[in-house]
Amino acid sequence: MLEPVVRAAHALQLIAPEIEIAVAEKTSPDVKSSFDNVSVGPGVQSAPSRSRVHMVRPRRLAHMLVFTRDIPQAIRFYGEVLGLRLSDRSGDMIAFMHGIHGSDHHMIAFVKSDGPGLHHLSWDVPSINDIGIGAMQMADKGFAAGWGLGRHVLGSNYFHYVRDPWGSHSEYSADIDYVPATCDWKGGDQPGEDAFYAWGPNVPEDFVRNYEAN
Repeated sequence: MLEPVVRAAHALQLIAPEIEIAVAEKTSPDVKSSFDNVSVGPGVQSAPSRSRVHMVRPRRLAHMLVFTRDIPQAIRFYGEVLGLRLSDRSGDMIAFMHGIHGSDHHMIAFVKSDGPGLHHLSWDVPSINDIGIGAMQMADKGFAAGWGLGRHVLGSNYFHYVRDPWGSHSEYSADIDYVPATCDWKGGDQPGEDAFYAWGPNVPEDFVRNYEAN
């Protein structure tokens, strides 16, 4: 009886970093997260002074992206064993998966590498303004390296990535696509030039480097 479980655990070890799987209550959102894009009328100042800008505190952990040696095998494992569904992919280079009971466009994503590792953890914030403030506050603390501001294609979220001391990233994310439990999401296999980002600064040369595989 244990043989299928052992095989599944071995497969997970080959395709992803150490990830603990446990039975728990649903934590993915039941509705799409709110997105604030507030403006004011004429004759009123909209932006606060810098000294009065609020401290950005993410509302929740949105998703994670991990490195894997084998994208098709990762899709099979997380689909057949854990019940996630493929949202979108770009060949055998990157894939995004969502939960069947309602979740963001992706709860977990995979990018091809020579070995397992963590690329980033994504944190949901309410607005593009919060993304910018969060990036500024991290830079003020000495963490200026990263990538953004921009907007992804697959998932549609606005983003800014902050590099941590270990070479992986934290992503400020807002307005990601949502897949309700009643929706049969029609994802596809997207060409590379249409799978990454719609706009933003040039990508750092080592943005998808797996420092854990070195």
